[in-house]
Amino acid sequence: MKTIIAGILETEKKARAEVEKAGEKAKALRLKAEEEAKTLKASIREKALKQAQDLIAGAEAEAQASREKELAQAAQEGKALWKVKEKEIGKAADALFHILLGEGKQ
Repeated sequence: MKTIIAGILETEKKARAEVEKAGEKAKALRLKAEEEAKTLKASIREKALKQAQDLIAGAEAEAQASREKELAQAAQEGKALWKVKEKEIGKAADALFHILLGEGKQ
């Protein structure tokens, strides 16, 4: 009877040791999975941030190009308007000059 009880106690001891070992292994696996998840989350966050920065940079470059194009167009329109107004100013100044000299039409 003692041998049977000793056998049962030994079996129980082995079973507890295996359960404890399995628990430790499960804990190690959980910790590893948590660490991998943390690393993956950080990687995803970095990639998302990089993509967002790239989108912002692209939008800023596009806006800058559009702004430069509009400024160049405005400068061209200003030059064209100046040429027209320059002739008109020249004519008006000439007419005013003639009026001041008394040569103008009255």
